[in-house]
Amino acid sequence: MNRTDGLLNVVNGLNTLRYDPSRHTGIVRTQFITPRMSENLYIENGIFRKIVTVPCDEALRNGFFIKEADEKANNELQSVLEDLEYETKFATALYWDRVYGGSVLFPIFQDGTEDLTEPLNENRIQSIDEIRIYSAKEVLPMTWNNDINNIRYRKPETYIINDETNGACFEIHTSRLIVFDGLTVPNIIRNERDGWGGMILEQLFNDLVLKYDIGNKYAIDIMERMAQGVISIDGLESKLSIEGGEEQVRKYLQMIDMVRNILNTLAIDSRDSFDIKSVSLSGVSDILDRVQTMLSAVSEIPVTILFGRSPGGENATGEADFQQYYAMVQRLQRRKLKSKLSRFIYLLSKCYNIALPESWNIHFKPLYIPTEKEQAETAKLKAEKLQTTVSALNTLVSIGALDAIEVRNYLEEQGFKLDRTLDILPPGDDV
Repeated sequence: MNRTDGLLNVVNGLNTLRYDPSRHTGIVRTQFITPRMSENLYIENGIFRKIVTVPCDEALRNGFFIKEADEKANNELQSVLEDLEYETKFATALYWDRVYGGSVLFPIFQDGTEDLTEPLNENRIQSIDEIRIYSAKEVLPMTWNNDINNIRYRKPETYIINDETNGACFEIHTSRLIVFDGLTVPNIIRNERDGWGGMILEQLFNDLVLKYDIGNKYAIDIMERMAQGVISIDGLESKLSIEGGEEQVRKYLQMIDMVRNILNTLAIDSRDSFDIKSVSLSGVSDILDRVQTMLSAVSEIPVTILFGRSPGGENATGEADFQQYYAMVQRLQRRKLKSKLSRFIYLLSKCYNIALPESWNIHFKPLYIPTEKEQAETAKLKAEKLQTTVSALNTLVSIGALDAIEVRNYLEEQGFKLDRTLDILPPGDDV
């Protein structure tokens, strides 16, 4: 049975097809962010700059190692990377990736080829002179791969780089570049942007500019008007109605304001009156705190880092916030940094004959390093656990549930290094 009844409000149009405002509410893109807007905000706004740079710096801060490679190879690799200032270069590439929606690393390879439009000859790389960084604003795809069976289908084959620093413009093959393609956006948007992706400002604009920046400005405006002077002028309406009256009233008000600021004393007509109205700031700080929390949520950076605030709440440590933050940085390492760094390391190994194993992988060092106190507490917990385990094993041996060899086998499985010659039984004992 179909129901035809329902609640309607004929006054405000609720649930009516034609007049209900909620039925005409939808999501539209009201602000189109341009690379220039993002660039200007990066230069001028300290909070936006932190949102851009802090996760990138954190992703590179503790370094990495090749777990499958020996110590010599790792040391050689780190030495070459330091000479090329890899941390600064990769950090800058990540910055521009977030600011402009993409960036490229251009290592200057010496592979015996002068034509940069030719693919890189990996087996003939003799050296890497330096690394240059360009933002998506300076790089334009020139030719595309249209082979549907190729893994690089619909990806650029060559780029035009407009080097504004040197005033040069040149075409280069994609194999000579390490490309960061911006934040994830729908394919149709990426096609509109010549293969480049999203900018971090696009997901922050409303919360950063329209709420946080303007909210702080309004708070300062309120502070400036905390004590608002109000003057009652006798016959004001009549004075404004005559020619030149408006100018006289304005000069009168300016004189009162000037005298009050200089002498802190007022002299006004006996028929006029002056009063000061106080503006309350109650609730303003709470609103600003919530705006900061909202901006922290969308940027995934804790307020303790983004705004330098202490964790809020009784007995709060901010541990949960930091866990989420480190999870975000690890995603950045896995999805954005790892593949680009692996490609660069592979080329370095070919150039400087660094002996890497046939199969290797980058392992980023832990983001969080425990304090001495935390390390001591962890060691204490491990010692207590070991003592409990040993006590339980002694009990099992004493009641005959386990023999000595079974206990030693268990300890070896737990990672203890044992001298197994003690397992040999004396002559005459039964095996």
